[in-house]
Amino acid sequence: MSDDARLLAELHAARALIRAQAPALRPGHAALWAHANREPGGPVDLAVVRAIRSDPETARRYRTLLGAQAVAYAPLAAAASDGGLTRRRVGPFALEILEGTPPLLILRGPDGGMPRRIEAWLGDETVRLDLGSPVDGAILLALDPSVPEADQLGRMLRDPACAVFLL
Repeated sequence: MSDDARLLAELHAARALIRAQAPALRPGHAALWAHANREPGGPVDLAVVRAIRSDPETARRYRTLLGAQAVAYAPLAAAASDGGLTRRRVGPFALEILEGTPPLLILRGPDGGMPRRIEAWLGDETVRLDLGSPVDGAILLALDPSVPEADQLGRMLRDPACAVFLL
């Protein structure tokens, strides 16, 4: 082996060793809290998003924060389908997807504190949307296929492995 090849191999080995020994840089509590309280569609800290997606411990801490501030949440909600209607229970709330053009998300719950936002998790996908104001005790949200976030939310909510946080 030539001197240049040996030097290159040693550099690669040293870099791999340094990466393996470097402590994982996890975002602090304040950074996770800021991410949990962000406005839908607003700017995000990409380092926090990367840490949540790549580090199971950071993802667990973030979901714990979401669960603590959520009006209701279901880590793995069970979904049931009844023809063209999909229903889920998330705490005291009922989520229904009425198939049509466009599909509609209908959220009903107890009188009083209705959630303002919904965040759904499925694998490494996440989506957060504003729910709007309730009308006659229900919130309606069009899951329009031409709006990527709304279409993604509808697809995710139909999967029983999807975690749902009502904030």
